[in-house]
Amino acid sequence: MRPQDLLKAIRALSARYVERRADLRDRSPIDSRGKRAAFAAFFAPLHFVITREIVRAVDAGSTDLDRIVDLGCGTGAASAAWALGCRPRVSPPGPTSGVTPEVVGIDRDRWSLEEARWNWRHLGVRGRTRQSDFVREAVRAAEHARRRRARQGVIAAWSVNELEPQPRAILLDALVSLMRAGTTVLVIEPIARRVSPWWPDWADAFTRAGGRADAWRFESALPAPLARLSEGAGFQRDELTARSLWYGPINRVA
Repeated sequence: MRPQDLLKAIRALSARYVERRADLRDRSPIDSRGKRAAFAAFFAPLHFVITREIVRAVDAGSTDLDRIVDLGCGTGAASAAWALGCRPRVSPPGPTSGVTPEVVGIDRDRWSLEEARWNWRHLGVRGRTRQSDFVREAVRAAEHARRRRARQGVIAAWSVNELEPQPRAILLDALVSLMRAGTTVLVIEPIARRVSPWWPDWADAFTRAGGRADAWRFESALPAPLARLSEGAGFQRDELTARSLWYGPINRVA
């Protein structure tokens, strides 16, 4: 694509998520080659950088995990950032010692799953994908959580806001069940309240379970190519912003 075409696609995809959210009910937000390019080349690395900062801020990397399940994984950027931010396992001795958690990405979009596998391969993350509805998979995981012995983390990053109220409520119930069973959970969404008016209810559920809710404003330190794309698309980005919900069994907030 020509640079001007990519910048146009970045602006169009941003407008669909922010100003034309009604479109998400009837069509995929990445339903054209341009929007897929914008998602992969701009928003995925942006999400990677933001998630990396949140993982550091809540000390998510100190949680000893075998697996990270990425609900609505998209390009897999957020789960990759968490996996790479985890301290390599040092015990017990065995084939998994010294490696970061495996990532399992769940999404209905085939292109996104292919992109996730490509990203994980080039980032050195062990990962596999499953084409499925991530709410249904979360419910299934909650039903079997107490019988599983794996130390598991779950991340839902920039995906919950795309759900309708009923499946979103079902997902929250599943996540609460997972937390009660000892699963580590991280949810990330845009900081704008109009994108996630349901956030206070979710924040209340997480804090009652012993987790935490945060609004983040990190100093913008984007890699140079990403900063040029951001500036070229007309975004005034002096800081990186997001909201997060975090529950970690080993470091709960009182």
